[in-house]
Amino acid sequence: MTCFDHWNNSLRASCGHYYAAPDRAVRDWAGTFDLRQRSGVDVAEVRCPPARIERTRKGILRDDQEHFFLLRQLEGETGILHAGCEVLLRPGEFLLLDSTRAAELCVTGRPAAFLSAHLPRALVLERCREMPAAGRKIAPPHPLHASLCGLLDGTGAEDSAGYIFDLVPLAFAAGARPGAGSLGSRKHRFRLVRETLELLSGDPRLTVDTLAARTGLSRRQLQREFQENGTTFTDCLTRTRLSAVAGKLRHAARQGVRVPIAQIAYGAGFGDISHFNRTFRQQFGCSPRGFLSTCTLGGFLAQDANSLAPVPKTALPGRGCLLQSNPADG
Repeated sequence: MTCFDHWNNSLRASCGHYYAAPDRAVRDWAGTFDLRQRSGVDVAEVRCPPARIERTRKGILRDDQEHFFLLRQLEGETGILHAGCEVLLRPGEFLLLDSTRAAELCVTGRPAAFLSAHLPRALVLERCREMPAAGRKIAPPHPLHASLCGLLDGTGAEDSAGYIFDLVPLAFAAGARPGAGSLGSRKHRFRLVRETLELLSGDPRLTVDTLAARTGLSRRQLQREFQENGTTFTDCLTRTRLSAVAGKLRHAARQGVRVPIAQIAYGAGFGDISHFNRTFRQQFGCSPRGFLSTCTLGGFLAQDANSLAPVPKTALPGRGCLLQSNPADG
């Protein structure tokens, strides 16, 4: 068991800027935070007395990594407000958290324990046709509940790396969603535009007209949505693709595997490797190989794309539209 400060530092280091505060009525507050790997991803086992954990706009803006967190309640109860849903997570139940959206988790009464599987957002979304339903919980009667348990249990098969990225979108399938054109809230409308672009960004032929058709907006309405949020379709698409590449490189580094960077770039929707290398340098201040080296834990070698362009003097224009840089609060 550790004191609150040590526990909070472990939470921050592993999960990003989630801000925790202990219940002042609890004396000698002590919890645990144990991190391991399961099914190819980091899984944290978190135990804590009553406390409050928040994901705020400030925290979203400060993080450069995006995840879905698959929570499984082990003991006690955790109240969660996230993505417009308010639920009480009980032992045996699962819930999906989206790090690009605000969240509030409250442990009250007696201590609670839960597992948190950290799923890089880019790897989840490349298997999706629709955005997974964050904030929704899955109880034992759900047909995929046992499969989710098997991925996180220590007794499960170790050859399931990658399967979790297929199973989670299937378990948390959102079903049909309204088009952006039918949403009255400007905040929610642009979130849906960004999420749809994120899902389609791997298509190198993606155009404004395609995105407009998928969101139920006219071309002019769509361009106005980007303009009013300080960006453009092209800039938003480029940054989304770069974010996907970065997420996959971080995951590869965590797994200690060799990765063909050119293949990852093509998979993210880039059609020209020279252009990819150049824009990657502009966004991250280093080459893709250099970026991977900073993420590497085991010292493995990456297979880079082509020779890299020199570092430019100017950065990408526009404010950008990665979800962490322009989040909705819902």
